Amino acid sequence: MTPQAEQQQLDAWVENTRAGITAGRFPARAFNDQAVYDLEQERLFSKAWCFLAHESEIPAPGDYVTRKIGNNNLIVARDEHGEIHASLNMCRHRGNVMCKSEMGNASHFRCSYHGWTYKNSGELIGVPYMKEGYEGQLKRKDWGLVGVRVDSYEGLVFGTLDPRAPTLDEYLGDFRFYLDLYLKHGFGGCEVHGPPDHWVADTDWKICAENFAGDGYHTPVAHQWGFNLGYFPSSGSTHSQGWAASVPGKGHGIGLGHSPNFPAFGGFPDELVEEMKQTLTPEQVEVFARTRTAVGTVFPNLSFLMQPFSLVPGEPGVRFVTMRLYHPAGPGRMEMYSWCLVPKDASEEYKTEAYRAYTLAFGQAGTFEQDDFENWTKVTQSAGSTMVKDLDFPYIMGMHSETDPEFAGPGHVVTPYVNDTNFRNLWTRWGDYLAGEV
Repeated sequence: MTPQAEQQQLDAWVENTRAGITAGRFPARAFNDQAVYDLEQERLFSKAWCFLAHESEIPAPGDYVTRKIGNNNLIVARDEHGEIHASLNMCRHRGNVMCKSEMGNASHFRCSYHGWTYKNSGELIGVPYMKEGYEGQLKRKDWGLVGVRVDSYEGLVFGTLDPRAPTLDEYLGDFRFYLDLYLKHGFGGCEVHGPPDHWVADTDWKICAENFAGDGYHTPVAHQWGFNLGYFPSSGSTHSQGWAASVPGKGHGIGLGHSPNFPAFGGFPDELVEEMKQTLTPEQVEVFARTRTAVGTVFPNLSFLMQPFSLVPGEPGVRFVTMRLYHPAGPGRMEMYSWCLVPKDASEEYKTEAYRAYTLAFGQAGTFEQDDFENWTKVTQSAGSTMVKDLDFPYIMGMHSETDPEFAGPGHVVTPYVNDTNFRNLWTRWGDYLAGEV
């Protein structure tokens, strides 16, 4: 089969997949397939806004981290004037990797191959043997590091490879209302607590992004021990209560779990709650006060989870936030980044307790993390086998759900929290990108 015929066949598969999503079906093949992975690199990650870093990871001039968008290795750095830049981590002379550390501080980056040197903002300033070798023909201003368009929202730094992409605010849309539930914790906002956990897993990124777009269905099964031992402030019988909120046409979604008699803002210190009531809008306060668990995904691959966790079973517990990035590293394989976010102005005691709860639950060796990855890797293995290439999964839960007219938040909001509505929205947007319509 010629490459053109293969592409036509793949495009036809994408169109069939999009029709299936509307009918409540999604193909298993999508979770572990080389052709699908390649198409995502070409049409999705080359155009979407993708998370790069939190501003608190690079607080001082010269601070940098290395991150990726798709198969592109990037340096995210704060220059000497405090401005944040993202640049392709590749020397313009012969393509060597400029920065080999995951994080650090540097005013300049010097290539270890031929010594070309760049400012942390990307400008080329040093070329060995400039006069002798180039005889005045090389113009340094033309050969800086390749820049990437960046923007931020409440400390979250995103980048896009598409110069024609809409603004970040347009891309996030109404989901900013829900992002604030994770980010506006007090007057000072949030910060990362320590560097991220970072590992590689034989798991497709989309499985994780879907799960964190509001999969409350798996919790009483995969994490049943959490109910039995008292780590959850809810029970299996009430866990389905709450709302599934999605932003049509954007792909973003969040599940908001609610428990009867759960105290408003439970798990946060009283003084922090008073600040949050001032930093959030009245509508956000109304939603947040009723929320026990908030688990959401910013399309395509950035997720958050906030919930109270009882270090002593049966007690109210401490509220923590984890932020997670699922970076595609091949068909059925990904790099996982996981951060703990804490309120910047909270006491050190609270930050320590929140980080401890995060580590026990969703750190690299966290109890809930192990439950999830055991399932996700097995799903990925199954999706790559020959017998399932033409099989679909059912996504019909909540097909006829009515929107909740009394809910204060924006978007398409339905009950109960256990629902496939967010996932159909996620895959619809994924299909838009793969069809080349974005």
